[in-house]
Amino acid sequence: MVIPTQNDEVRRVYIRCRLGKGELNRLFSLTSEGIDAASTSVSTQRDSTRYSAGTLNDLIEHVRNSNASGNLDVWDNLMLEAANNTGDRKVSINIDNERVEVQLSGIDATWVHGQAARIELFLKGAGGQKKNEVTSKKLRKEIPLALLGLIPPGAMLLGIYAVAPQTMKSTQSAEDKNAQLLGMFAGLIPAVLLLGIGFWIVRRANRAILAPTSEIPHGSWWFRASSADKIALGGLITATLSFFVALAALGSDLLK
Repeated sequence: MVIPTQNDEVRRVYIRCRLGKGELNRLFSLTSEGIDAASTSVSTQRDSTRYSAGTLNDLIEHVRNSNASGNLDVWDNLMLEAANNTGDRKVSINIDNERVEVQLSGIDATWVHGQAARIELFLKGAGGQKKNEVTSKKLRKEIPLALLGLIPPGAMLLGIYAVAPQTMKSTQSAEDKNAQLLGMFAGLIPAVLLLGIGFWIVRRANRAILAPTSEIPHGSWWFRASSADKIALGGLITATLSFFVALAALGSDLLK
């Protein structure tokens, strides 16, 4: 005969979490509070083999001492499972390079929802957000993005001013229209290139990270970006500004 039971269950998915070794150790310690350490397992799968241990540090050593293939400092999945002996508290966390899936269940609703809230607060502190959740932080980002949209029109006007300044003060002929189109492209191409590479670098800096064997940088996207990305973006900005200064000087000379 099956004994009737009643459990509270919570499942949440988070994206854009940036988790290094320190964050993972704190997350796992927080998650398994109130559960016997002997009932906690941390594991990862590489190729067709799953490696398990009681703690993250033990798992890292276990993988490094194994005959697993590939770069042993590059991980693409990690799992924590913990449950007490009576089964009234159970939690599992599945992590990959895109998202973190949290599942909690137990007969104590206060514990289940309390742990879910604590884990959510921790993951949001690590850059994560609930999947499909529109946050005020995301809405605030739309304002500077909208302002960046003004760069291409401004660049086109500057290109026209440099290549065909006469079209800005006289009736346009067919030749003027062609020159104006040339100026638009001359100004637009470097601006679009700058925006495209800039967005790519920012997106890389804000991407989800799973790095169990190392610590990761914190702070704004600029501090999180790699040195190579910073150098590339700085060089591109300098080159683009120099190009627009040269265009403006050319336009001034043509108007004389």
